[in-house]
Amino acid sequence: MRAIIYTRVSSEEQISGTSLDFQEKQCRDYCKQKGIEVLEVFREEGASAKTATRAEFLRAVEHCRKNKADYFIVSKVDRFSRSTENHFAIRKILLDYGTQLLSVTEPIGGNNPMEKLFETMLAGFSDFDNAIRRQRSMDGMSEKVNQGIYPWKAPLGYGCAHTKKQGLKKMLPDPPDEAIFPIIQRGLKEFAKGNCTKTELAKLLDTWGLADKRNGKKTYVQLVDQILSPRRLKFYAGVLENPWTGLDVVAQHTPMIDEGTRNQILYKLSGKKPRRVSIHNENFPLRGTIFCDECKTRLTGSTSRGNGGLYFYYHCKKKGCDKYGKAIRKKDLEESFSKYLNKITPTEKFLKVFKETVIDYWDEQGRTFNEAANSYEKQLAALESRRKRIFDMREAGEYSQEEFTERKQQVDAKIVTMKISISEARIEQFDVEAAVSYATQFISDLHRQWNDLPVATLPRFQKLVFPDGITPKQLAGVQTVRLGCIFELCGTAIIADPIVVPPLGIEPRSKG
Repeated sequence: MRAIIYTRVSSEEQISGTSLDFQEKQCRDYCKQKGIEVLEVFREEGASAKTATRAEFLRAVEHCRKNKADYFIVSKVDRFSRSTENHFAIRKILLDYGTQLLSVTEPIGGNNPMEKLFETMLAGFSDFDNAIRRQRSMDGMSEKVNQGIYPWKAPLGYGCAHTKKQGLKKMLPDPPDEAIFPIIQRGLKEFAKGNCTKTELAKLLDTWGLADKRNGKKTYVQLVDQILSPRRLKFYAGVLENPWTGLDVVAQHTPMIDEGTRNQILYKLSGKKPRRVSIHNENFPLRGTIFCDECKTRLTGSTSRGNGGLYFYYHCKKKGCDKYGKAIRKKDLEESFSKYLNKITPTEKFLKVFKETVIDYWDEQGRTFNEAANSYEKQLAALESRRKRIFDMREAGEYSQEEFTERKQQVDAKIVTMKISISEARIEQFDVEAAVSYATQFISDLHRQWNDLPVATLPRFQKLVFPDGITPKQLAGVQTVRLGCIFELCGTAIIADPIVVPPLGIEPRSKG
């Protein structure tokens, strides 16, 4: 009896440890005890059992096909695969080659019902364990972020404790790098003042010694772009963004810049001049969105006291304007606004067409998500066509039984490998249909959304619907108002004058 041995580890720490050697020793001892000859050992270093890119694993399967090994031996089932579907797909291929899967530490591989049941359970447990580990890892990192500790590699300017290589968990915030921290800090402050461009900043950083501190590596604009990225600037300002909840958390590490400097940098990068940000008043949710009919100045809000209590009004604050001091009752203006939202709410028919259009557009333009999977699917189709031809040639008598078996086994192995590759390529694909469904549901009732959203979110909502704001006359339908792209696309947006240039399609993505 002959066998091949397959060992696998999934991290660099295990490679440098004894895991591979220990697995091989277990398997060799098992073969010696059973009187099985070892043909070859395949060692997979740092490859996950979830993926189909395990070169040594595929070599091992091909070796079984060519050399007719009787057994494919692993130390445990989870070394073979952590996906139940992949486990049995590969196991069937091995059985077609006359090769039986054996685990040194688990009773599988036999044909009796108990062993079959146990193998199915082990494969399922490996799959389940993998999912649990992934979830626990994400939960753990999310909790670390909530505690103000950055669980990933620290950005340039901060030191690294290398806890992962030591087999430890990151428990402390990243300390400032005494050599690089002050250089990056100085560069950010200079950029915030508008004293340099990105290219000039790269040169300044090296002039101040950054290249020397990075073992002579010259600073290019690409590195400056990384330093000035919004998420990196948040970190430098002492704020962590939790990617799972979308919330910002105050970090424990020492900030490099303050929030004001960060905002100055963001304004400079956006090409806009710094502007004063007004705090939204919950008594006047339309402030900042409603403009004066005459001077186009944003209406402000004010309160007066009378015998009946407090009275709320919107009015123009610009002196010299014909509308100056002429108040509009808050209740009347907001009721008009609410009715207008009902008027421009997209119809059910439009939303259906819009959803289908966006999905079609994504399928056409979002090839970055599908490129790998589509390539695999084309190769799979070619392989399945080739497999059919092999059967046709066998029926026509062009292949002998031996030739037919040889070619069928070759193409079957490639087909299974390709299917695994497709399965893995699809894991990270963005679910655009679910996202569009949520979006269309959100805009299907603008009136309700405006009443239910938190006060702090209303300005963003109103900006989405009315990018340039709106005036009382426009609310009354006397003048045309420019709406957000999706509402312009919907025919219900036309009130008085038709839009001069109709939109040609979906609004392209902007840098924001």
